[in-house]
Amino acid sequence: MPNKNHIFMPFSERTYRIIVDMIYPVAFKVDKNGEVFLTSKIRDLLTTDHSFEENDEVTGRIYSINKSIGAFIAIDDKYDSLLRIEELRGVFVEGELVNARVKEIKSDGKIELSLRQRAHLEIDNDSDIILDYLYDNDGVAYLSDKSSPEKINQTFGMSKSSFKRAIGRLYKNNDIKIFDNKIELVKRI
Repeated sequence: MPNKNHIFMPFSERTYRIIVDMIYPVAFKVDKNGEVFLTSKIRDLLTTDHSFEENDEVTGRIYSINKSIGAFIAIDDKYDSLLRIEELRGVFVEGELVNARVKEIKSDGKIELSLRQRAHLEIDNDSDIILDYLYDNDGVAYLSDKSSPEKINQTFGMSKSSFKRAIGRLYKNNDIKIFDNKIELVKRI
C-alpha cells in the first residue's frame, strides 16, 4: 500500500528530468482507481486570460524548454508565456525561477518575455559588453553596423539594433572608431 504522505509522479507524466530539492510547476491528477498523482504536463491548465501589460515585471517557473523555440514559463503558476531561444543566455533548466519583463502581448493573449530591460535602460550594459570584448581582444572587433545579426548575436549575445545603439553611444563618447568592417577602441594617452 502506498505511503499517504507521498505523492507519485509516473514516468509517463514527466516531461523533464526531476532534480532533488528543485521546485517544479505540476498539477494533480486522479487515475481510474482514485489514486492521486502528479504530472508536469501543465500547458493545457495554464491560461492566457490575464491583465499584464507590456514592460510589466513578472516571475515564473520554466515548465518546458524547446531548444528551437525557447523556454515556456508558468507566470504565477497560472499564466502561460514564452521566452524565445534568442533571449536565453546561459544555462536554464525546467523548474528554474525566472524574473523577466513582458516584451509583447499577442492578440490572442499569449505573453512573450524578455530577460533584457527596455532598450534605453539596457544600452549601458550593452556598451560595457562591447568595451569588455574590445579590451580582451587587442582593442578590435571585426564587426560593424553592416555585420549580420547572427554574427553580432554570436559574438555579443545581443540583437543588431542593440549593438548599433551601443556602438553609437560609444562612438559619440569617443570610446571607439567605426570602420566598414570593424570597430576599434580609441587609444587614450
